[in-house]
Amino acid sequence: MCFLCDCGLLNVMFLILLLCFVKCCCFGLFYLHPLSFCLFSIFSPPGHTGRFIRAVFSTSLLFVLAHICFQTVLYTYPPLSVAIGDNCSQWDTITRHIGVSRLPLDDPWSVLRLLCPELGVCVVALVIIILCNRLVRNRQMVTAANITSVSLPYCVSGLSLFFFPGITLPSAFSAIYFLLFISVCTWWACHLPISHLGFNAMCVMVGFFTAGHMVCLYLYQSLLAQALFPPHSLWARLFGLKDIITPGNCSSPYDLNLNDNHDWPVYVNPGILFLLYITIATVLKTSCHGRPNQVPTVSLLVLTKMHTYITYHSWLTFVLLLWACLIWILRARQQAATLCSPFILLYGLALCCLQYVWAMELQPELPTTVGHMSLRQLGLDRAQYPLFLSFLSNLLSLSEEGIGNESVLKILGGMVMSCYAKYWIYVCGGMFIMVSFAGKLVGYKIIYMLLFLLCLCLYQVYYSLWRRLLKLFWWLVVAYTMLVLISIYTYQFEDFPGYWRNFTGLTEEQLAAIGLETFALSELFTSILIPGFFLLACILQLHYFHKPFMRITDLEHVTPIDKKKPSETSEGTGSGNIEVNFEEEGLAADTDEESEEEVELMPSKWGLVMDRLLVLSKRFSDSLTKVQVFLWRLLELHILKMVAFFSVWVALEEPSLMNLVLVVLWSLAMPYGRFRPMASCLSTVWVCVIIVCKMLYQLSVVNPVEYSSNCSLPLSNETNLLPEEMMNSSLYKEPVDPAKWFGIRKDVTILGYSKNHLIVLMLLVFEATVYRHQTHHYRQLQRSPPTIPALFPAATRDTLDQGLIPCFKYLLNYTFYKFGLEICFLMTVNVIGQRMNFLVIIHGCWLVAILVRRRRAAIARIWPRYCLFLSIFMIYQYLLCVGIPPALCIDYPWRWNTPVLMNSALIKWIYLPDFYTVPNSKNLIADFVLLMCASQQWKVFECEHTEEWMVLAGENTDDPEPMEGRLFNPAPNFINCRSYLDMAKVLVFRHLFWFVLSVVFITGATRISVFGLGYLLACFFFLLFGTRLLVKPSRTRLTMWDCLIIYNVAVIISKNMLSILACVFVFEMQNGFCWVIQLFSLVCTVKGYYDPNEVSDKTCSLPIEEAGIIWDSICFLCLLLQRRVFLSFYFLHVTAELQASAKQFSSLSTFCHSFQLSVLNHVLFSLHSHPGLCLDATAHGEMVQKILDILRFLWAIFLAMVDGLTQWLNLLTKQYREISTVLCNERNAMIHKIQQVKKFLPKTSSTSNLLSPEPPSSSMEPVPPESSKQYRHFRTASELLGDSQFSIEELEQSRQFYDNQNRLLKLLFAMYNLLAANSELVCYFIIVLNNVVSASVISLVLPILVFLWAMLAIPRPTKRFWMTAIVYTEVMVVVKYLFQFGFFPWNSAYEMTLNEDKPFFPPRILGLEKADNYIRYDLLQLLALFFHRSLLMVSYKQAHGRMAAIHSKYTLSLGVDIDSCHSINSTSRTPCQKVGSLKKKPASRHFITFSLMQWLLACCFLCSIQRVYKPAQSFFRDILHAEYRAATDVYALMFLTDVIDFIIIIFGFWAFGKHSAAADIASTLSEDQVPEAFLVMLLIQFSTMIIDRALYLRKAVLGKLIFQVILVIGIHLWMFFILPAVTERMFNQNFVAQLWYFVKCVYFGLSAYQIRCGYPTRILGNFLTKKYNHLNLFLFQGFRLVPFLVELRAVMDWVWTDTTLSLSNWMCVEDIYANIFIIKCSRETEKKYPQPKGQKKKKIVKYGMGGLIIFFLICIIWFPLLFISLVRSVVGVVNHPVDVTVTVKLGGYEVINILYSRLLCSYKIGKYTMQFITLYSYEDIVTAMIEGSSGSVWRISPPSRQELIKELLGSPVDLTLRLMVSGLFHRLVPNMFPNYIRAPNGAEAKPVSQLYKDNEAGYMNITLSLMSDRSQNNSRNQEWWDIAIAGCAPSSCEVLPMVIFNDKVSPPSLGFLAGYGIMGLYVSVVLVIGKFVRGFFSEISHSIMFEELPCVDRILKLCTDIFLVRETGELELEEELYAKLIFLYRSPETMIKWTRDIQS
Repeated sequence: MCFLCDCGLLNVMFLILLLCFVKCCCFGLFYLHPLSFCLFSIFSPPGHTGRFIRAVFSTSLLFVLAHICFQTVLYTYPPLSVAIGDNCSQWDTITRHIGVSRLPLDDPWSVLRLLCPELGVCVVALVIIILCNRLVRNRQMVTAANITSVSLPYCVSGLSLFFFPGITLPSAFSAIYFLLFISVCTWWACHLPISHLGFNAMCVMVGFFTAGHMVCLYLYQSLLAQALFPPHSLWARLFGLKDIITPGNCSSPYDLNLNDNHDWPVYVNPGILFLLYITIATVLKTSCHGRPNQVPTVSLLVLTKMHTYITYHSWLTFVLLLWACLIWILRARQQAATLCSPFILLYGLALCCLQYVWAMELQPELPTTVGHMSLRQLGLDRAQYPLFLSFLSNLLSLSEEGIGNESVLKILGGMVMSCYAKYWIYVCGGMFIMVSFAGKLVGYKIIYMLLFLLCLCLYQVYYSLWRRLLKLFWWLVVAYTMLVLISIYTYQFEDFPGYWRNFTGLTEEQLAAIGLETFALSELFTSILIPGFFLLACILQLHYFHKPFMRITDLEHVTPIDKKKPSETSEGTGSGNIEVNFEEEGLAADTDEESEEEVELMPSKWGLVMDRLLVLSKRFSDSLTKVQVFLWRLLELHILKMVAFFSVWVALEEPSLMNLVLVVLWSLAMPYGRFRPMASCLSTVWVCVIIVCKMLYQLSVVNPVEYSSNCSLPLSNETNLLPEEMMNSSLYKEPVDPAKWFGIRKDVTILGYSKNHLIVLMLLVFEATVYRHQTHHYRQLQRSPPTIPALFPAATRDTLDQGLIPCFKYLLNYTFYKFGLEICFLMTVNVIGQRMNFLVIIHGCWLVAILVRRRRAAIARIWPRYCLFLSIFMIYQYLLCVGIPPALCIDYPWRWNTPVLMNSALIKWIYLPDFYTVPNSKNLIADFVLLMCASQQWKVFECEHTEEWMVLAGENTDDPEPMEGRLFNPAPNFINCRSYLDMAKVLVFRHLFWFVLSVVFITGATRISVFGLGYLLACFFFLLFGTRLLVKPSRTRLTMWDCLIIYNVAVIISKNMLSILACVFVFEMQNGFCWVIQLFSLVCTVKGYYDPNEVSDKTCSLPIEEAGIIWDSICFLCLLLQRRVFLSFYFLHVTAELQASAKQFSSLSTFCHSFQLSVLNHVLFSLHSHPGLCLDATAHGEMVQKILDILRFLWAIFLAMVDGLTQWLNLLTKQYREISTVLCNERNAMIHKIQQVKKFLPKTSSTSNLLSPEPPSSSMEPVPPESSKQYRHFRTASELLGDSQFSIEELEQSRQFYDNQNRLLKLLFAMYNLLAANSELVCYFIIVLNNVVSASVISLVLPILVFLWAMLAIPRPTKRFWMTAIVYTEVMVVVKYLFQFGFFPWNSAYEMTLNEDKPFFPPRILGLEKADNYIRYDLLQLLALFFHRSLLMVSYKQAHGRMAAIHSKYTLSLGVDIDSCHSINSTSRTPCQKVGSLKKKPASRHFITFSLMQWLLACCFLCSIQRVYKPAQSFFRDILHAEYRAATDVYALMFLTDVIDFIIIIFGFWAFGKHSAAADIASTLSEDQVPEAFLVMLLIQFSTMIIDRALYLRKAVLGKLIFQVILVIGIHLWMFFILPAVTERMFNQNFVAQLWYFVKCVYFGLSAYQIRCGYPTRILGNFLTKKYNHLNLFLFQGFRLVPFLVELRAVMDWVWTDTTLSLSNWMCVEDIYANIFIIKCSRETEKKYPQPKGQKKKKIVKYGMGGLIIFFLICIIWFPLLFISLVRSVVGVVNHPVDVTVTVKLGGYEVINILYSRLLCSYKIGKYTMQFITLYSYEDIVTAMIEGSSGSVWRISPPSRQELIKELLGSPVDLTLRLMVSGLFHRLVPNMFPNYIRAPNGAEAKPVSQLYKDNEAGYMNITLSLMSDRSQNNSRNQEWWDIAIAGCAPSSCEVLPMVIFNDKVSPPSLGFLAGYGIMGLYVSVVLVIGKFVRGFFSEISHSIMFEELPCVDRILKLCTDIFLVRETGELELEEELYAKLIFLYRSPETMIKWTRDIQS
């Protein structure tokens, strides 16, 4: 170990030393360890570390063995224990000091404390030795570690650690460290050298002294040392010896007693000494070279001096204050500090030495006064922690001498100088506010604020003068701050308060108001520290940053950006620092040269990295600069609005006379822009005055009580105020301070009181800063400010249509320019809604007056007067808020007792000033926002006619005919979306109309009032117009829309006017006019009048949720936006497109028929991996790569799924999309032709006729060529798209745009196409859903019409149906709305609560019940209907395309031309037409007779009948005798829906009973209780399935139609009327019934589709046998497993099918067909998966199939055991006994006792539990407290009684005593009462034998007593038995405790299986399944010849032929084919021939 490096194991050594030291100091008293530790730390020779570690290990081991030996001998050799004696004996004390004393075995902690340190040191030393032996093998590592040393930090830490031991605990010992530290620092500061040897010698001496110091402290903790030198003696106090550990008493000598009466330095001192010792040892081990350079700044020195004189207040430290102020003032502070540092050094050393002496604990010995002067004022007093700051100040003073002209600091200063020059003045401003408002407000702080405000006012008003006086201002602030500091500091001395009072003649309170008062030390610290820091900040600004700041802020001499030098990256520091700049440039050049050399040596990759970092930093800097420019521009545009808004908001927060000036200034400045600069300046000055006044008023010399007014209370006949109102009036409740009316009051915190005005002042100053910054910015760029206030100058009207981002920028620029008028209107409505009082009626009148002008030019003419009104009205309302001065003690006239009664609510509504109901001034902020918007709009009106604005921002025109005088539309066509912006335009300009109407609908529907009804009617009116309104002339359209807007505004104003009834006279309205409240929804929405919830009562409740104008405001906004849409150029494209669609539809309406052919496309798509993602197949097994590959694969799967879903949806809507594309092409062709023709047409008044059905010229409509052919050939949409010879560029771009979209958008488009293509089904679904939710008579009509009209119409529902549905829905909504009014008696809260759950409550069953969401689904239904209506034209075109696709096929096969229907229809004329033609003929008077008139009347009557009869006849004729049918077969789907309904009935049977919600089907059937409705539902469902099958087999379309009508009407009557009456449960609360009805509606739809298309002509076999795959096979096998289903189907088919076969023959054919189908599926599987000859079966087949079979069989075999075991242990439920009955019998005599129990609590098991108890949880155990007295009288006959007595007295035979618990078990017991009982699942309860040691002998002994009672008169003696526990306490003898362990039972859901038991399950389940399985594996050989058929195609064809000839009516042929089939099965040889493989 001699070659180990000392430094390498230094930490190891110190770890051991630390353990030794801690052990010695805290746990034991061995003296060897600390001595060896201290000596070794210094004299550890190199190479002997290993020896020392071994020595430590040996010593520790020796002491451990000594402990063991001593304790062993002590307890095994008694004489030694006697010789040592007791705890306080002499020998015991000696042994304890040695460390081998007696261990207290009864105190484990003390034993552990005494032994663990030795063991720890021993173990750690041993571990270190082992580790070192392994580490020394690598000598190179050790050598490298030996070379590495960091010397300088150790030296610095060693020197700095001299400082802490000297000052922590001042004493004679610590004085050595103190003097050594001062000496070394002085030597170092004087630049005197010190050798390495001298430094090491000093360290050795300090180490020796520190070791001795620690040993002394350690020895003093012993009892002997403390007895020699008591802690309070002079020597102990002088040398700092403290009793950290106090000696214990004799009873507990081993306790470690810490003395906690000392301060924390006493406990920290040993640790600091130890740290110093370790550091010194480390410094000696590491050769220390060099010396540290610490260069503190002058400011840090001054700050530390300031901190010193603040902390230690004395005359001696006052010298430092003066010295610091002198250095601060001087210009050359660096040189002055260098010159003064020796004197500061000497003064500081003397001060530190004096303080050190007085810091020792020598108070009795040191003097306190010198003559009459107290030494405390000189600072000679013992402070708590005295010396830290003094030492730090002295250290900095010493270090200051070493400050030189280091260039590093200059470089750093030059880097941050420019930043500080810009922003340090903000720090000074913040310090101004801090020093003015921190702490108590006094006079000198007000002067600070006054100076600050003067500076800000001058900055705002006169910028050039402010720049000239700024330096003088800073000198004034510095001088004033120094004066304040000196005054406050000197005032703290004892005699100075008297001097100030005598000198000034002021009292102490007045001096305190100025700021001169005596503080405690903590208060003095805060009072002086903040001004001190403020002084430093001002000096830094004055001397360092003033000149650069002045150069930066010079607006007259601005250097352009392009003229700056590239090297000029920051501002200079002024002319005074030119030399420094030159030195910096030279140093920078040298540094650049060195860096270039380093770069050349640098590797190329690091150079690239640095270049990249530079590029990124440059980009970040550019981005940051752009953001800054944008923010400054944003502030430039809107800072004035922010200032005005916040100024007025502050004034409104505190209405007063002083704040009135701000309101007047900004109310006039907003509309008149030329006064805005003056308003800013005046506001700044006035806010400064307000702040100063508020601060002066907070002084303690101001006492408002002296001049406050006490207003006397008026008499009751002099005022209309109520007594409680009078006491809350501000005029009478307290003395009135006159200053409050002016805006000044006393407040607790002046900063919180004045912060709003301070923020206003900051905003005003910031406004000036923003404008001057932008002026500087524009001059740098050498350009003038932009004339148009825009954020993005490049975003103009020309760039609007280039994309979303240019459009967004344009809107940010010109939103108010384009929509400012609408914003003003909306702000007006906001004012009305916020206030709802009398004054805002004037706003409403102005709004109406402006809106009725309609044209923008007319509005612009009256707008200046409107702005002037708003300004004057704003000032007037604020004057109302201020009111008259309350100090006059005069109340307002409306509070006088006059005949006109004015209550408080009316005063509040009229908005009159009052002392009780003070007007709410905060609401005026909405008025001011309106004023701001109106002012901006006035500017817009002025600017919109200038050419520059018209070019850049566009025109603001509202011409109803925007295309007049224009040849081209300036707005591009967006209908065919070519970008995302076009998509947004489509949403706005095409679909916003429908959204606005939805908002109008919601506005009316959410507010039940007469006004809401008007909204609904208007909405329905516009909805019925639909797209016809959009294609009307512009003037007509705008007139109708303006009427709706005027109605909306009229509603808002009316609600405002009616608010007087809702807010003021609500109680009168409730008493006599409640119907008016309900009719107009009168509820006060403004807070402060009353609480609506408290006012509402049962007789007249207020419609709280239906009041307000929020929805009216939203509706108003939407209506205004839609009006702007109508006036835009973009809307012309929508109009043109709609007109083209109308023309297109009219050209298609000439066809007499249209067809709809449903095509079921079975689309199979496979999953393709995404081409952009590939998996790395060459991964090298890395886990991360595998995870990434898996994630890529999953992502590829997800993308492929999305693509597949999109492709599948597109395939479903292929026809719809193709026809839409054809229509779009045609519409665009029409629009282009019309646009070309329009250029040559003369000027017209409207563009509405350009796209009329009749073109203006023949060239616009292509003439179809004449054809002499009899038949036409119609082409499909795909053919049209494929043969198109032309293309439109817009459509191609639109198609490319859609093709390039991402997957999500493509999926959304595909889903929309699916929705649009099937909009008809969506409407049906929503109608049914609405009916399911509503479940009322009024909603029942539409579903019936859907199933009996719409779905049966051929080819589709007519327009009449959809209009009927729309009109009916609208009427239904109106009727529902009318019945929502609360004045109807059935809508009262009492009636609603009384009939809450009654299904046949008349309003509820009629659908007129008042509800919250009464109209939600109706709105959804309306939207769906109108959406489908908008797609009807496309649907007709789609039908035409489908008709064309099949037309040629039908014409070729039938030879009929469709156009011939025109001639057929033209020949058939109705009587009405004949009458009409008869009327047209000229009639002579001679032929007009009376009989002719009668005939004419009869014809008219018949004509009217025919108008009703003919459509119905035509409807049913089309259904029954349709000319073309696409026959289909959906019986399988209908049967599936019936099966689902059947299952729903079975499993949801409880929903069809009255009170069967909690029962299950098994228990109900077992109790022979079947709900009647359930039975009826089952029978009806089964009967309908039978009837439906019969109609299907007979192909009776008429019967199916009649059945459909009956079933639809019957089901609706049953579900919505009869079933709720039976179950007493509403339909919409019966989920099972709703689900059943919904599935039945699906059945109705399929049934209607079957009727419309007709039954198939051929029904061949089962629908499951159409395909031969595994799915069909499994389904068919499951179909055959259902009991009686196969037989029932076969019999029904035989009954309702024409056949010659008997029933047995029919069943034979069905069985043969089924078997052949099964064999065919097996053969198809063999073909698909062939098995080569001679090849064994694959393992996957064997283990897959065979393994599953084995697993299934094993599960079946062991199922009962596993089920019974798990059903009770895992899912078992707790089976608590309800009660416990104990019956006691004596022999064969009468029962002597029947005991009943009460269950008290659960029994929790303790630690004594055994194996039995662990089987139960705590909830399974209950305690039954059984009453000891019998529950019945003992009725025994006298002979039996005598016989019992005789046996008890004389019989030597043991009697039998029976105990029966609850009748569960009978057991003979020798002892009486077992208190532990187990309650199993069976019929017997048994005692728990495991809890009794001696079995029955462990039962409890009882006492049996016979009690009697003769208290009743004329009655026999009553006797009963009483049982009690033997030896029980008197309080507990009344009960017998019995603990019952309850076994779990199976849950009720599994009771039907668990009830069988294990044997029952084996017999009933396992054996049955076994026999069933045996049937599969036995007797296979008997069926080989019929099942092992190689090819069954011929037999299958023979069966199919039988079905086919049966369907065609060839019954004779059917019989022959059947005979052939039978012969085939009878002849095996023929069967072999027929079943050979066809290919072979």
